[in-house]
Amino acid sequence: MKKAKKITCLLLAILLVLPVFGCGGNKLPQYEDFPDSYVDALPENAEDGLTLHAFNWTYREIMSNLEGIRNAGFKNVLTMPVQQPKSGGSAWWAFYQPLSFSIGDNSALGTKDELIALCTEAEKYGICILVDVVANHLATTDDEGKEPDGTPTVSPAVMEYEPTIYRNRNEDVDGIGMTFHHNRSAAGSGAETQYYAYGNLPDLDTSNPYVQQRVLALLTECIDAGVDGFRFDAAKHIETSSDPDYPSDFWENTVERAKAYYHEKTGKNLYVYGEILNAPSGRALSAYTDIMRITDDGYAAQFKNAFASKDPARILDAALKADDASKLIAWVESHDEYVTTNTHYSDVRVAKYWSIIAAKKDLGGLYLARPTEELTVGQIGSYAFESEYVAVCNHFHNRFFDADSYESVSGSCYINEKIGDADQGALILNVGDVDPEKAVQVAVPHLENGNYYDALTGNPVVVSDHVAYVTFEANGMAVITRSKDVHPQLEISERDCSFVGEKEITLKAVNCDEAYYYCNGQSDDRHPIQGTAAVQLSPYVEDGVVRLTVYLRKGVNVREQTFTYQQLQLIEGGFNVVNLADKYLNGDYELYIWSWSPGVWSKNYEIRDGVMLVDTAGMDGFLIAVFEKGYEIQNVNNWDPNVIKQSADIKGEILKAGFFDMTGF
Repeated sequence: MKKAKKITCLLLAILLVLPVFGCGGNKLPQYEDFPDSYVDALPENAEDGLTLHAFNWTYREIMSNLEGIRNAGFKNVLTMPVQQPKSGGSAWWAFYQPLSFSIGDNSALGTKDELIALCTEAEKYGICILVDVVANHLATTDDEGKEPDGTPTVSPAVMEYEPTIYRNRNEDVDGIGMTFHHNRSAAGSGAETQYYAYGNLPDLDTSNPYVQQRVLALLTECIDAGVDGFRFDAAKHIETSSDPDYPSDFWENTVERAKAYYHEKTGKNLYVYGEILNAPSGRALSAYTDIMRITDDGYAAQFKNAFASKDPARILDAALKADDASKLIAWVESHDEYVTTNTHYSDVRVAKYWSIIAAKKDLGGLYLARPTEELTVGQIGSYAFESEYVAVCNHFHNRFFDADSYESVSGSCYINEKIGDADQGALILNVGDVDPEKAVQVAVPHLENGNYYDALTGNPVVVSDHVAYVTFEANGMAVITRSKDVHPQLEISERDCSFVGEKEITLKAVNCDEAYYYCNGQSDDRHPIQGTAAVQLSPYVEDGVVRLTVYLRKGVNVREQTFTYQQLQLIEGGFNVVNLADKYLNGDYELYIWSWSPGVWSKNYEIRDGVMLVDTAGMDGFLIAVFEKGYEIQNVNNWDPNVIKQSADIKGEILKAGFFDMTGF
């Protein structure tokens, strides 16, 4: 792969506002279009692509969105931690308090078989599945639980999944050594690796050979399931073999062996990165980057204010954590930032920041699929990852990931030129005031003369004598390539839902030469989408389901995606909770209803014909909570913390609709 080149000095070009295609009264030279046969394609290797963080998504939800993920140009999808989560994964944070070093058998994400099915299906799309791994700590009892020495108490639920680790938590019972750290006063590197100070979480002794065996067992189990890579949570808090105070061979005995196993199995490289927020204290980054990529949480933070200050040099001058971008992963917002600091940027603003990361030579990019406002596990909060802006940035990355890269500044514009063996293009961001009616001169020292096109708008961009004449939209983004065809876009009113009676889905096709839809695989019965189309689902119901396929084409760029809708026949006698998994319907757990007003636990429901019928008289909202079989709530007027898993709140318009779909719960 060719080495990136970066221009570190600012160009002295002056930003000029000119009539479109005019320059001092002289017309620009006329060029023929470049020969162009490029078709959007994902890179072959995971390390060359961009990653979608499917935060709070189930395996089924990821699988049902693989078409959209591929169309948006993401090579990889990162799941939540796949280990058995505390409380079954009743909330997002419970996945970061695992009970096991095996794929969870009672996880809100789904079953091991569903993970295997996801990996198998993803391979058909050329998509790699990455999974989150928590190896630094296991679950605690609660926020206050402490051992006599002041270290956090390990949850007794760990005993069910990791009995040896649990038995040896405080003393060596089985001759394998203690499995958790009890060294709160450790200094030097041990201040970070011997005691986890973030939350009351018990820190595993990752130098213990048995702990290492269990982590490796999880990695190989995931690889056998079809997983292509791993993110290691809290990697900075796990020591390396070169640590000055408390070294161990954890990474050699886990990640390095997993890499060898994956390569032997697939012939490819395992994609691995670790979460390192800030730099490790008193330790070199190379101790980690020699093993895997690491997160660079500060890169985007340095250039985000460039837009507010209208200073593109701040983008150019933003420093990476390490000299080699191929060792790094960057993001606009992480799940922790989104949850704790409310980084609720607009979708377009996120896309502008994302464009810088996606275009950066060799840098790994992680795009957060935002959760719902309630942070509900098993519900997709946003489809902004499929937006025109994000997709264009991703396709630009995929097109030029192995091209030479030249970053520079011209006036109020930041530029990243891409020069391949037979292809060229550029990302241009105008952080100044934009007039969509005027063209702007932007210095592009490396682009050949000729006609280019903005992939966002289709507008022509002429390059003459190393100057590009660009007409920006109000957002100030331009992604120019030699392809005349832009990315086709779809706007859809609702996706993959259940309905009662009649249901209308509105489709809007944008940037298309050809657009149509058909139902239930009947591609010979096509219906054109002329701007906007309203689809009545009821006539197409087959066995209670409608599968709506939308086909869009602009030139050689094609988007084809299928959405599934289930028609329900409600049962009289209560509010219908449909598509509950058999394990809940068959009595394997205790199901309680928590009413919000009044706040009280009850079992005011019955199971009939596979549907939970809830008596909602006097309620203005409720949720369904799962407890262990045989569990009895003692105080029905207080929230019970022993809940294993809970649904989203069922209130408002959902309550009025008369049903709630529990698919994936």
